[in-house]
Amino acid sequence: MKKFALYTFLLSSVAFAACEEDYDDWAAPQQPPYEEIVGGEGADTLGFTYQAMAVPTIDFASVGDSVVLFTDSLTLPEGSELTTYEVLVDGVEISLSADKKVSAADLQGILVNKYGRRPVERELPTRIFVYATVDGVAQTLYSDITVVAKPVAPYISNTYYLIGAPSQWDVQCTTLPFLHSGKDIYDDPVFTVTFPVADGEYWFAITDDKSIAANTESGTWDMVLGCAEGNGNNGMEGGIARRAEIGDDGSWKVVVAGDARFVRMTINMMDYTYKIEKLNFGEFIYEIGNESGWSTSHALRCPNFDGKYQGYYWMDGEYKFKPNADNWDGDWENDGEGKIADNGGPNMPGLAAGFYQIDVNLADMTYAATLVESISIIGTANGNWDTDTDLTYNQATGAWEVTTTLNAGEMKFRMNHDWAISWGGANGDGTNYGDLTQNNGANLQVAAGTYLVQLYIQHEGANKVVLTAQ
Repeated sequence: MKKFALYTFLLSSVAFAACEEDYDDWAAPQQPPYEEIVGGEGADTLGFTYQAMAVPTIDFASVGDSVVLFTDSLTLPEGSELTTYEVLVDGVEISLSADKKVSAADLQGILVNKYGRRPVERELPTRIFVYATVDGVAQTLYSDITVVAKPVAPYISNTYYLIGAPSQWDVQCTTLPFLHSGKDIYDDPVFTVTFPVADGEYWFAITDDKSIAANTESGTWDMVLGCAEGNGNNGMEGGIARRAEIGDDGSWKVVVAGDARFVRMTINMMDYTYKIEKLNFGEFIYEIGNESGWSTSHALRCPNFDGKYQGYYWMDGEYKFKPNADNWDGDWENDGEGKIADNGGPNMPGLAAGFYQIDVNLADMTYAATLVESISIIGTANGNWDTDTDLTYNQATGAWEVTTTLNAGEMKFRMNHDWAISWGGANGDGTNYGDLTQNNGANLQVAAGTYLVQLYIQHEGANKVVLTAQ
């Protein structure tokens, strides 16, 4: 019998900075349902034996383009022929080179797909198959190992803050935080902040928990984040670095000269880059979707020109938003739960048929659709201010309707039997039924009688009630 001992070499690993918080693994590693192979794990089949051993933790921060997964020992009888190897990592086949290495990118892709990018050690169940011809008969053995690996990722803080002209030149200032989706920061490393501007120069920088802690301990500003291009040398896009790395203040500068009402800054802390945008929000954007067979644009209004748009419409299925009523130029798609982007992505997830309050905030690129469960009449005209009479939505007329007898008195309309949102007369006028507002509207004056009440709700400036005597 001839014995061959085959060994691979271990790549050295370098410690990577630990993340700043504990993290509970919700995806416990599970052994994939591998197909059973005759001969079993490491069995002696006519003198054919095989055993693999996993290498120590693979840290992707320190490896090259390829990486070794295992060392092994193979025994073949005299006159036998080794055919090939096959490797399954978490049930996914991965190519093995002649020197038994795998692509680092492919391996990290499997790891990130299962666990995300957070740089902590993870386990990947792995099976190595060995195919050989023994005494003219094809034989297969396998060996199961657990590969432990850690994704490569930079340090990411849970929170970031803008300091400087939009807030205060104080490392400890946290009054202007960047917004985040709330997902794991290593799966979504993008943060945004928007602030109002007038004409002039705006200088600012970014802080995080590291810079705040360093300033608390020694008063240093070295850990404050700035533009990698240097103090005031930023463009509208570029890189981010600590002040200690830049060698100067590294503050960003934005000049406004009648060309913006707001400035939005987006940072991606996986690759330490930034994007700055000057924003002028129009009065309207539009929803379009399955409820109309993608044929009708429904207006959402931004009365304060602050990027916050709202409208009320019957919805049924998927939908999108767009800036213009008559074309699709620059339309916004779904960018993850509650987020929108002009990225050519999918439609917003389908909604169950119903009447919805739709909110879009273009300042932070978020949206929400809230089901309107009820709209009701309340007030002395309806009995008292603790009694609701519900209306029913009529798709044919586009109105919330009820036929009811009203007393001489006052009334308002409210949503979901709650005072958080209610409609009354605009401009403090309780007799103007043709212009209702949900912003501190006046009580509506009503004469006694039986009426068909039809309430039309779309957006501020387009809400009205029609009372038709019966």
